[in-house]
Amino acid sequence: MTTTTGKVKPTVKRTAPKKGPAVSIEEFFSLKQPKGDLLLAVAGKIVSLTSLDRVYWPAEKLTKFDLLKYYLRVSDLIVPFLENRPAILQRWPRGINAPMFFQQDLESAPDFIKTAHLVNAEGRELDYAVFTTAASLLHFVNLGTIEQHPWHSTIKRLQKPDWVAIDLDPKAAPWDNVLQVALKVKEVCDDLGLAAFPKTSGSSGIHVYIPLKPQNTYDRVAEFARLLAAEVANRVPRIATVERTIAKRKSDQVYVDAMQNARGKSLASLLTARAKPGATVSMPLTWEQVKKGAKISDFTIENVPQLLAKKGNPWSDFFDKRQALKLG
Repeated sequence: MTTTTGKVKPTVKRTAPKKGPAVSIEEFFSLKQPKGDLLLAVAGKIVSLTSLDRVYWPAEKLTKFDLLKYYLRVSDLIVPFLENRPAILQRWPRGINAPMFFQQDLESAPDFIKTAHLVNAEGRELDYAVFTTAASLLHFVNLGTIEQHPWHSTIKRLQKPDWVAIDLDPKAAPWDNVLQVALKVKEVCDDLGLAAFPKTSGSSGIHVYIPLKPQNTYDRVAEFARLLAAEVANRVPRIATVERTIAKRKSDQVYVDAMQNARGKSLASLLTARAKPGATVSMPLTWEQVKKGAKISDFTIENVPQLLAKKGNPWSDFFDKRQALKLG
């Protein structure tokens, strides 16, 4: 267990592995509307999967099995953005129309689940789940974690995030305004000589990530994000704002949110499914797709694996583009 405190605390209770034959990934993909439970061999581990026929998206008739298949198909692309990062588990065990609850303190887990003993912003000691391989991802998904919310830093450099995240939140603003503000974020980044990567949030807006060398503290990165957001809003004040109070925004203004860059904060991961109608996905985009008007509804757990196989991953060189921030 990784710890950031010097105090002794009982470790997470380790659950005994279930016994029985395990199916391979190929066998799992070949199943037709399976019911009940099974064991899956993945990434050298045996993952217990339960209630495969539970409906997660009632309108689309999509089940937990459909969600697990999706994550398996994109695991090679999503795991690099999750690996060795503490997880904020948002669990919808009964599907998107039932209550959700947060879990940051892990009480029990199989042996292959890594944990990190951390102190949160309120001073509480918590045992965070940590993403590692596809096996850990599927275990969390089986718990009802439809969406994946990793920290902005890894446990190896916990105090130093390796990306900046800007969340463009439209509320009532037209979608075209979101696209235009995203392009303005790119313009500001271009002026600063910084590479920036856009993705749909999968919910209502667009996220823009800036890959970083893990050299700066959260406070310094958050201040850079605040200044960047302010500059974007200053360049297009008619359609962009950094005003947090919704009542004080104009209806066609997009909120340029830089507030999620603090330690322990998180945004929905690249390629995560969202607990939203349509089973939408946070889809990596090219800037050309942004210019052409890509929409949230274009990307779902049903079509994203095929789109990625056909067109490739626009964020494939994200970590190769890690860059230094020149801060005063």
